[in-house]
Amino acid sequence: MSKEYTPTGEEGATTDGGPSVSDEQVATGTELDDLFEVLADSHRRRVLAYLADTDDDVAAFSELIEHVADDSAGESTDNERLAVSLHHTHLPKLADAGVVEYDPRSEVVRYRGGDVVTDWVELARSYETSE
Repeated sequence: MSKEYTPTGEEGATTDGGPSVSDEQVATGTELDDLFEVLADSHRRRVLAYLADTDDDVAAFSELIEHVADDSAGESTDNERLAVSLHHTHLPKLADAGVVEYDPRSEVVRYRGGDVVTDWVELARSYETSE
């Protein structure tokens, strides 16, 4: 039986005092709806998966372009177009959601998603690869 959570106006608490989704939101700095919106795009999932797999959670912009292009097997990928899309759309959206820090001047991207985001990315990616 699943436990039903009801909002109380207090972050991270339910009417019965148990934990709520808000605990995870606070831990990741990301609202759940924003996270799902971020994960709705395959390019952003690929970026997050790559960053989560790095030893120091940091990647150069050029590495991300290569990874997303390589991981897009079966899709025709223009690297220049992909770079523009990552720079102007995907990385800013990930940064707004609080799961990455992106410095366009240094072209460095740092993962800030944490374990909860990593788990959701892995789950979403497992469904992509199983089809």
